[in-house]
Amino acid sequence: METIESIEKQPSMKEPRPAFLTVLCVLSFVFIGFSLLFGLIGLAGGPMNEEQLLDYSVQLTKSADEMRSLDMESFAVMMEQIGRMTVSVNNHFYLNSIFSLIIIGSGLFGVIKMMQGHKIGFHLYIIYSLASIGQIYMFVSPADIPSFIVIFNLLISGIFILMYSRNLKWLS
Repeated sequence: METIESIEKQPSMKEPRPAFLTVLCVLSFVFIGFSLLFGLIGLAGGPMNEEQLLDYSVQLTKSADEMRSLDMESFAVMMEQIGRMTVSVNNHFYLNSIFSLIIIGSGLFGVIKMMQGHKIGFHLYIIYSLASIGQIYMFVSPADIPSFIVIFNLLISGIFILMYSRNLKWLS
């Protein structure tokens, strides 16, 4: 009789991790892993020098002029914005790279916590998603950031946050 009561008093075993959560975490690990790898490679490579930056600007200007000749003004404006954004990011290269790596690390930690079943991982993932979108505004004027970049990143982040939220009942 005592053994039955002691078994009933023990906390129940947690359900196994949902397969959907595992798939989301693996996808996040792949994306975050590539981001971390490219971030470290970029940091090791350093910022573009003046000659490289000039060559890049000339190529973008040629592309923008070509877009204008094809009556694609919006694409030409976007190319010019990307050029100005690249110059701004290059001027703050090391600070931007360090912030990026910190943000990527928080995303990685959040996904690890969700894999372990902790709800705090979901909240860290939301912070990571928003910080990775908002980080560019620390170094680049909003007028120089193409809207499609922000909208695309918000859309992808929102979809992943929504999919992760479907697993909140399993997280504790």
